[in-house]
Amino acid sequence: MEEKGKPQDKYVTIKGLRLHYLDWGNETRQTMLLVHGLQDCTHNWDVFAASMAKDYHVLALDHRGHGDSQWSSEAAYKLKDYVDDIIGFIDELNLRNIVYVGHSAGGRNAMVYTASHPDKIKRLVIVDIDPLGFNPESARSVGSYQSEPDEWDSVEAVVERLRQRAPQTPAEILRHHALHMTRDLPGGRRIWKRDRAMLPVYERPELWSYYQKIKCPTLIVRGEDSAILTSEVAQEMVRVLPGAKLVELKGAGHWCYNDNLTDFEAAVREFLGK
Repeated sequence: MEEKGKPQDKYVTIKGLRLHYLDWGNETRQTMLLVHGLQDCTHNWDVFAASMAKDYHVLALDHRGHGDSQWSSEAAYKLKDYVDDIIGFIDELNLRNIVYVGHSAGGRNAMVYTASHPDKIKRLVIVDIDPLGFNPESARSVGSYQSEPDEWDSVEAVVERLRQRAPQTPAEILRHHALHMTRDLPGGRRIWKRDRAMLPVYERPELWSYYQKIKCPTLIVRGEDSAILTSEVAQEMVRVLPGAKLVELKGAGHWCYNDNLTDFEAAVREFLGK
C-alpha cells in the first residue's frame, strides 16, 4: 500500500503500562485522536490518518494489549481499564479541544470518556457501534475470535482471515493490516499481536446513560451493510441525542472507514466544517 505520510512511533506510560501511539505531526493544528476497536491496532487508521494529517494533529493510540502497546499481566481489559488509559493519555499529553474518532469498541470507550470529560472533547465521531448492553453480532464476533488460532501459516492466511470479517475492504489495505496486526514467527508464520487474555474478559455494559450525557456535536457513521450497528439503533441514537447526525455509507460494513474511504473522509470533513 502506498504511504502518503510516515508517522512517528511514540510511547507513554499509563498506570504502569507502556502504550504505543502514532503521531502524524502538524502539532500546531487541532488534535484528532483515533482509537481502534477490539483486536485491531493503530495502523488500521493509516490511510485516513495520513489524509487528515494535512489539516489536523493526528494521534492514533494502540489500546493496552493491542498492536505495539504492552500487555496487562493481570488481564486488566475491562471497559474501565480502557477508559482509564484514554484519561491518562489525554492528561499526559495535555490534549484539549479534541476531535475524537472511535471505531467499534473504541467508540464505546469514547462514549464513556466524552460523557465524563465534556471539557476535553470538541467533536465526537462514533464509527459503527451502539450503546447497547447486548449485541448478537458483536457476541458472535467475539466468540469467533476466541475459537480461532493465534498463529497463522503466512501473511496471506491472515489476509484471508481479515477478508472474512471485512470483505469490502480493498485487498492492499487488508494486507497492510495483516502485517501490522501480527508479528513474525520462524518459518514465515505469523502470530496476532493482541493479547488473547482480553477476549474472555471483554465486557459490553449498557452505555445509554453515558451516551445521553454527551454534550458536544456528534457524528454517527454506519456502514449500510453492517450487522453490528443496525439502521434502527443508529436512528435511535440520533433521536435521543440532540444535534447528533447520522451518515450511512454505501458499499461498507462494520469497518466502513476502510471499506469506503472516500465517503467516510468526506462525511467527517463535512461534519468538522472543512
